[in-house]
Amino acid sequence: MTLNKDFEKQLDFYPYGVQYYRAPTPLPGEWEADLDEIARIGYTHVQYRPQWRWHQKVRGKTTWDDLDCLFDLAGRKKLKVILKPMLETAPDWAFHELKGTRIGFHGVPISPISHGAIYVGGWLPCFDNPGVMSAALDFVRELVRRYRNHPALWFYDAWNEPRSKPLGQCQCVHSIQSYRQWLEKRYSTIENLNQTFGKGWETFETIMPPVSGCDHTEMFLWRQWAASAVAGHVGQVTEVIRSEDPKAFVMVHVGECSINQDAACDTSDDLLNARKVDRYGTSFPIDLYPNSPIKYANSDLISDWIRRVDPMYWCHEFYPNWGGWGPPPDPQVLNQLIWMAIAGGAAGFTYWQYRSERLGNEANGFGLREINGSSTPRSNVADRIADILKKHGDRLIGTHRAPSRIALLYSRQSDVLSRIDAMEDLEASHEKITKQYFYKQSIHNAHALYLIAGETVDWVIPGDDLSSYQIIHISAAEIIDSQLAKQLRNFVRNGGSLIVEYPFACRDENTWISPTRPTHGLSDLLGCREKDRFISKKPGIYDLEFTQGPKLSVERYYVDFELCGGKVLAAWKNNQPAAVEHSYGQGTVITLPPGVSVNDSDRRQAPAVETLKWLLEHLGLRQSQDTPQGVWIRKRVGFDHEIWFIFNMTREPVELTLPALPRTIWQTSSPAADQNRTISLPPHATWVAELPKT
Repeated sequence: MTLNKDFEKQLDFYPYGVQYYRAPTPLPGEWEADLDEIARIGYTHVQYRPQWRWHQKVRGKTTWDDLDCLFDLAGRKKLKVILKPMLETAPDWAFHELKGTRIGFHGVPISPISHGAIYVGGWLPCFDNPGVMSAALDFVRELVRRYRNHPALWFYDAWNEPRSKPLGQCQCVHSIQSYRQWLEKRYSTIENLNQTFGKGWETFETIMPPVSGCDHTEMFLWRQWAASAVAGHVGQVTEVIRSEDPKAFVMVHVGECSINQDAACDTSDDLLNARKVDRYGTSFPIDLYPNSPIKYANSDLISDWIRRVDPMYWCHEFYPNWGGWGPPPDPQVLNQLIWMAIAGGAAGFTYWQYRSERLGNEANGFGLREINGSSTPRSNVADRIADILKKHGDRLIGTHRAPSRIALLYSRQSDVLSRIDAMEDLEASHEKITKQYFYKQSIHNAHALYLIAGETVDWVIPGDDLSSYQIIHISAAEIIDSQLAKQLRNFVRNGGSLIVEYPFACRDENTWISPTRPTHGLSDLLGCREKDRFISKKPGIYDLEFTQGPKLSVERYYVDFELCGGKVLAAWKNNQPAAVEHSYGQGTVITLPPGVSVNDSDRRQAPAVETLKWLLEHLGLRQSQDTPQGVWIRKRVGFDHEIWFIFNMTREPVELTLPALPRTIWQTSSPAADQNRTISLPPHATWVAELPKT
């Protein structure tokens, strides 16, 4: 990844644009007036999505009339073009001539369909099929050759939201062979594979994909292969683009990023995908009607994670509205959400989409403007921000989010395994996409708790350098490998604080339950080992009380610990250890029972929030007293300046004192900072300004 590391630094503007054309809409008679308006307002770029099916309805015959016209129009309006080939809209002949139909569980074909996002049809062929992939790459090759020298072309987006769904796709002969080859490359011999997982396969050539989630191991392997296959598809398209246009800058953007997606039924590994391109990005599926802190936190959740994948990531597909004739978002809330997305560190920003859609299940949705192109309250919000960025956006170039002192660990293996563990039906084909499983709930809520408590958070993965952080928080990570175990010991030994929420290190890397938990001898680090754990079948509530600290109720889950050098930090009502504190080297480990984060934490005064604040103070990490409760401050740091984004998340007016007078104020709903550096923020106000570097 990042072959063009300085791409954004060479700009003199902040990229802020819109997706415009996905055939058949908008219609040709609307193009020139729309692009005139887009350029006049100050948007910097448009994105076009040439669909394979639209341009090659007949095999061997390609038409480019619409795209030729749109490129020329963009050039005349001084708009830059992001070109994204849409290969998932395959032509009819890819299915009936190339046998590209995907196969699901038990050999049932997954018929190609049309829907609002793929209105022209042909969603989705199997790209493990070499004939289909070869034909798709030929289309990409022809596309690049046609537009690589057009003055309006800016860069390419290699694939729209790469993912593998549903759970069973694809089990055609090509995908099965790909799966077998992936296993053989990893484990070399069938004996090694069988010994590692306790299986009894005859040869690699007899292995079949699983049809049930009851066998954690087989589904675990199958979904890891699926993520690898998806990244491979992205890589093949990127290679063709670069072969035809050696100067090409190539991006790819995910739909539901790894931290948000159903890790088994909607599979895509951001870290694998990002290795194939110069820059990574993400769609931004956040709640446009947030009514609680945890829903507002989803913006940071996405940005914080994607920033770990690529520090210069792009926010792609910010949705200013949803489909289906729903109520439009409140303009003040929308304004806040857009600035939150930019505050997350995005190096570029693109809306989905300019005009509201006319067709399919996305009808009257997603657009900034009405179907007829007229303005709306939401487009007025976006246009005002365009004007601000036209004046000041160059100051965002090369800035990065101020690092946090706290990091959450994301374990993809634990994520996939937790989702498989939540499969209740013997027949996996009945599984629906969901985020309502324990690992996802745990990491989402843990992240939100820190934000509600007034902190910011980074994400780390196994193998990352942990030394810059004061706290590492690990929630529900059932698989901890030996290398990560070593890292955690070193982190704490050198003075770091580790907060662990169970379950933790309770499975071996082959998915089996470890006989001693935590595994890898980590009881020496935690100062305790798991003694008893179960999930209540009743809606019971287990109460625990911290010594000299708060009380907390944990639903569904119960665990107590056997001490191994640690001391009781909280106890259940039966006096069994519920939380343990242990000194290790120069640092401290706090071990918590399952479910603390997934407790009722969607309030600023919720017990889980108060517990976290108490733990931070107990660990000596006192919070700044300068920031009022319910005010979120995000900073993007440059060489000699900082961009401050201040969000009043409360229903009350608040006052805040800045460390210095602003150089320029970008957006305010209150008077400019006075000589005492004090600003007044009305309820739910957003304030953006440039300050000297502190």
